[in-house]
Amino acid sequence: MPFAPTRHTKMAALAVTALSAFCSGCRSSSPTIAGPVLPSPAPSTAPAADQGDPPLLPDPRLTPGATLPVTQGDICVPGYTKKVRNVPLDVKRQVYAEYGIAHHRAGEYEVDHLISLELGGSNSIKNLWPQSYQTQPWNAHVKDELENELHDEICSGRIDMATAQRELATDWIKAYKKHFHTTVPLAGSRAFSSRGGGRRSRHPLTDGAIPFPPAPPQPSPFHPAVTMPSGAAINAQVWVNLGSGKYFRPGSRYYGHTKRGRFMSEADAQRQGYVAARG
Repeated sequence: MPFAPTRHTKMAALAVTALSAFCSGCRSSSPTIAGPVLPSPAPSTAPAADQGDPPLLPDPRLTPGATLPVTQGDICVPGYTKKVRNVPLDVKRQVYAEYGIAHHRAGEYEVDHLISLELGGSNSIKNLWPQSYQTQPWNAHVKDELENELHDEICSGRIDMATAQRELATDWIKAYKKHFHTTVPLAGSRAFSSRGGGRRSRHPLTDGAIPFPPAPPQPSPFHPAVTMPSGAAINAQVWVNLGSGKYFRPGSRYYGHTKRGRFMSEADAQRQGYVAARG
């Protein structure tokens, strides 16, 4: 039998409707259960202006730089870096993980010392970061040139070691621009420079990178693939192997053809502790 509403049920329904209308704009008085309060992320101090991915500069929170208790005399002895270089594979993997690099191709990165070993840097993970060989224009090859230049300046007394270390740890790109007097990297990983404080004979990647145009290099009569700094006396220039600590005179098959090296006068090479190779 269908339900027939009585007078009392009709009145009760009207009362419920009125109460709902009255509280339709009211905020619930039931307590709200809030989720966990997460700490606000700390402001990033990583150099992000032109960093990109891969990083052009290390994250200072991860890689502030670290040094060994060594002196200028220590780092200027040929072969010094071979004695102190020690970065285990598991540490390299940790460096990649900290920077969020899960995969990379062979030859794409190096686990680089921010303050290089040849400038007194240490193998601490605080001094290590993954630097790309492929980013343009700033990459690991360019930083190697700066490290070699700073090492020469330290060993010749033109800059103190603490200053060079600080410049590398703060902003190696800025330091490069300062020491090479350019706004862009200079072409070639074996660039030349005159050592008398005069004009540099390194060639910029773009026109106008340095305040004066470089003089054209002169072909070497001893080796057709090697060019000599403009204006240099050929017999005064030797090729220094920065790894072995030996230097080669023109005519040697290794002249200008070792992995890490540079041209300088024989007097400078001897003053910095390099020895002549036999033959």
